[in-house]
Amino acid sequence: MAEKGEVKVKTLGQIKSESKPETLLRKRDRADEEKIFEQVRKQREEQLAKKQKSKSVIKNAASFIASSRNKTKSEKALLVRTKKERPDIPSDGRLVLVIKIHPSVDAANQIKKAIQELGLSNKYSAAFARCDKHTHQLLKIAEPFVTFGEPTQEIIEKLVRKRARVLKNGEEVALKDNTYVEETLGALEILCIEDIIHEIATVGDHFEEVQKFLCAFRLNHPQQSFKKKPVSRGGDFGNRGTKINETLNSMI
Repeated sequence: MAEKGEVKVKTLGQIKSESKPETLLRKRDRADEEKIFEQVRKQREEQLAKKQKSKSVIKNAASFIASSRNKTKSEKALLVRTKKERPDIPSDGRLVLVIKIHPSVDAANQIKKAIQELGLSNKYSAAFARCDKHTHQLLKIAEPFVTFGEPTQEIIEKLVRKRARVLKNGEEVALKDNTYVEETLGALEILCIEDIIHEIATVGDHFEEVQKFLCAFRLNHPQQSFKKKPVSRGGDFGNRGTKINETLNSMI
């Protein structure tokens, strides 16, 4: 036994043995805290996911309703438009340049097909067309989404030399090589880029073949957005006549 007043010294093993229960308690507390924190985090993530899903459903429903209304409106306007005589849209075989200036996502299917037949897949794409009776009808149908007019020789040459693209081995490439023109259109006596420009400008016998050879011209965005009103009412879609050259020149 230790004498009175004598200090009892504990061994290292005793100290460790006494501190062990306290350490275990702290570890258990931390584990419990982490478990609770993880549960709260998962709950918050689930709540957030539910909110986002709900918002997405509401947004998709609203978009669908808006799209359906726009399509119905487009179909009604199309019926009215196609019944009218349109002497301002040529049908005498002259050359016109057509530019798609508005998106056609919510347009009636007939309008989408007409735009596709004109060779205009994307917004701000352009294509040449022989304005016969068939093209007259296509322009009539697609009018609210396109602008068109008669290009000059200078604009035709500038557009072809700067923006002409063709399909080569399944890929769109810039047309810079006369050899490829000769390989593809040589049987029609079209041997170079100059011949292509001449065939377009004169709306020659092989205009359709040249038109199919060329991809739609990709243009730059305009400096100002196009208005969704006809040219006749101070807007931008429809027949611009020779003013199409100014429009195109600013977008090449």
